[in-house]
Amino acid sequence: MILEAFSEYLKQQDSKISADIILLQWLREKLKAEPKDNIDKILHAEIEFSSDEKGDLIFKGKEKSGKILLEALFNYAQSYEQQKFGRWVHKLKASDFQH
Repeated sequence: MILEAFSEYLKQQDSKISADIILLQWLREKLKAEPKDNIDKILHAEIEFSSDEKGDLIFKGKEKSGKILLEALFNYAQSYEQQKFGRWVHKLKASDFQH
């Protein structure tokens, strides 16, 4: 359910932006806003975010289940990037590597 929501959000974004960055944007948007649906409620219950003295965002699972959720979202983003790379490589021809 949550991965599906992130997947839909990811598909709507610029493919030139890393899925990791898009994940951070999505989480920040979801956690800054009031919960509208069950997905938002789960994210608010499981994940917290703050920023350090440099202004970098820090996302943490509140409990073990939140850590697992963050890891699953990160793994999904990484998998998406690998899939994009695989499609790009598949489109290459041998002549693309000649000087």
